[in-house]
Amino acid sequence: MIYILEPQNIVNLKATGVERILQNGRNILSVIIGEVVLARGIGIDGNIVDSPLNRSATLMNIQTQFKKYEPRLKVHKVTYITDHQNGTLKPIMEVSIVE
Repeated sequence: MIYILEPQNIVNLKATGVERILQNGRNILSVIIGEVVLARGIGIDGNIVDSPLNRSATLMNIQTQFKKYEPRLKVHKVTYITDHQNGTLKPIMEVSIVE
């Protein structure tokens, strides 16, 4: 089954199973490396966030993060919503759960 993930700052502490795995993926997309107190390595590289729109660097960073922190998610496709006025990329990911 394919799921759609995008950055989201809502956390359900009672999430289990599939919802917990998907929430972990959304969390990776939503934080900058260094923001999570007990897991400083989780998140998107702040240098990418502050640089001009760079899709390939963002994709490589996300894939590395998923392999390390949520290997149960397999990335199938990444698209971006681009805001040129603010210079931001919002990744929208199609993922499946590795069994």
